[in-house]
Amino acid sequence: MTRTLRLLMCLLLVTSMLVGCSQPTSDGGEDSTPVELTLEQRLEKYAELGSSPDDNYRTWYEVFVYSFCDANGDGIGDLQGLISKLDYIQGLGFTGIWLMPINPSPSYHKYNVDDYYEIDPAYGTMADFEQLISECDKRGIKVIIDLVVNHTGYNHPWFQEAADYLRFLDIKDDPDPAECKYVEYYNFVKEGEQKGEAYRMLSGSNYYYEGQFTHEMPDLNWECEAMREDVKAVMEFWLDKGVAGFRVDAAKEFYTGAVEKNVEVLSWLQETATSIDPDAYMVAEVWENNYTLIKSYYESGFTSIFNYPFGNSAGKLMQVLNGRGNPNMVNTWATALQTASGAYAQANPDYIDAPFLSNHDVLRIFDNVKGDELRVKMAGAMNLFMGGSAFVYYGEEIGMAGTGASDDDPSKRAPMYWNTSNNYGMTTPPTGCKLPSGGYPLGSAEEQMEDEGSVYNYYREAIAIRNALPMIARGKNTAETALNVGCVSAVRKTWNDQECIILMNIDDDAAGAQVDLSAYSDWSLVATLSANGEKVEMDGTTLKMPAYGIAILTPSN
Repeated sequence: MTRTLRLLMCLLLVTSMLVGCSQPTSDGGEDSTPVELTLEQRLEKYAELGSSPDDNYRTWYEVFVYSFCDANGDGIGDLQGLISKLDYIQGLGFTGIWLMPINPSPSYHKYNVDDYYEIDPAYGTMADFEQLISECDKRGIKVIIDLVVNHTGYNHPWFQEAADYLRFLDIKDDPDPAECKYVEYYNFVKEGEQKGEAYRMLSGSNYYYEGQFTHEMPDLNWECEAMREDVKAVMEFWLDKGVAGFRVDAAKEFYTGAVEKNVEVLSWLQETATSIDPDAYMVAEVWENNYTLIKSYYESGFTSIFNYPFGNSAGKLMQVLNGRGNPNMVNTWATALQTASGAYAQANPDYIDAPFLSNHDVLRIFDNVKGDELRVKMAGAMNLFMGGSAFVYYGEEIGMAGTGASDDDPSKRAPMYWNTSNNYGMTTPPTGCKLPSGGYPLGSAEEQMEDEGSVYNYYREAIAIRNALPMIARGKNTAETALNVGCVSAVRKTWNDQECIILMNIDDDAAGAQVDLSAYSDWSLVATLSANGEKVEMDGTTLKMPAYGIAILTPSN
């Protein structure tokens, strides 16, 4: 029996329980009352199908350690706090963790790195990190870390040594890398040669340096081969420590405004990582909202690039979801997936999409849907079912609210809302962080874990389905035009000899969500997901979908 057939048989068993069946009565007759499985029973059935292949298609959980979980009571999250929550992360079904910067840094966010080879003391020690990797390995969870190499921190020894050298250099002399190699690591220019406001005065000297973000983040010079060798050494160090790869920060700013040069750097980073570890997973932040620009960056051969054209408040996913009830808007979803993924694959046949909805730089889902719990859930499923390596920002699995302020970074990195009693695990908000004035309407993680209809448990089920059907993450996206009816959008996923069709009613009304499946008699309903608790049902050849309902079909043979 082939693996595909075994999978199908198991899925059909799950489906018969999901959609209900008759059972004998005590007098030998048949009771027509459907038997519905509880959430835990459904999750158990999905788990029995096995896990997804052990590859780089994973479901990633982004963690800002500072605000995640505090183990020692100082108000700042730490690695031991994260270790204590690994069962929570595993229980949700996540198979990967992305850690925002963990290196020593004077800032709360730590994107101005002072030492690439150490752990920030507020987070713990290298022994703590090694324990984290070991505990994640036991759970089948991979860890990637932020690789911040567009710039260093102002206090980084490379920059400080170069700065001290330039301060004592006679203005008549040109810097000599033979005397201080680090002067070539950055983009220093003499006074009068600076190029715009991004060039900052180096105090006590006649020099300026490039710092596209802030004066605390001097940009590295990617023309310098010695600097590249040091970056390679950093990558070797952490890959040897057991990380599975890197999230590359600010990848379109290596050469601000110069796409071709940025593509070359990404090619170098990809080749360098895989020369050290052939299985290294690389994902880059290229903050561009046009998929043709993302395509141009995929020409680097880079494994994954965050799909900004679909993520964030301005992305396609939120446009479609917030355009609910408008078939002209909804029916663009499947076509847009097909178009974008086809373009990315053309640029890099081995690419792995990296969909996301929110992260540490943008608004939370709750804010983008004006606090609508059903749309919070639907947004999560749409993101998870896009394909590739899906990324979820901590707290989105409980629908954490934000402040709605687009320019307020600390507030986007608020403490994970573990419980209402503010006891073990809760952190102190970073300086400048404002908590939502109305609190967290959807409840804490502790509360939601006890509520079968919560956002938390919706995420558990969505991820379980994603893991049970590996073609969801790995399949080629094709719009299933015949099933795009009203506000139902349908996408076919094809991977090796496996296929599925995902149908989504992207509407807050079920009235128009009745899909004729008479032309799909050789397909079976194998998984369903409901945001409001109402069932997705088959009535003969008609599929009836509630508001924000999802149905997944696979071939019967």
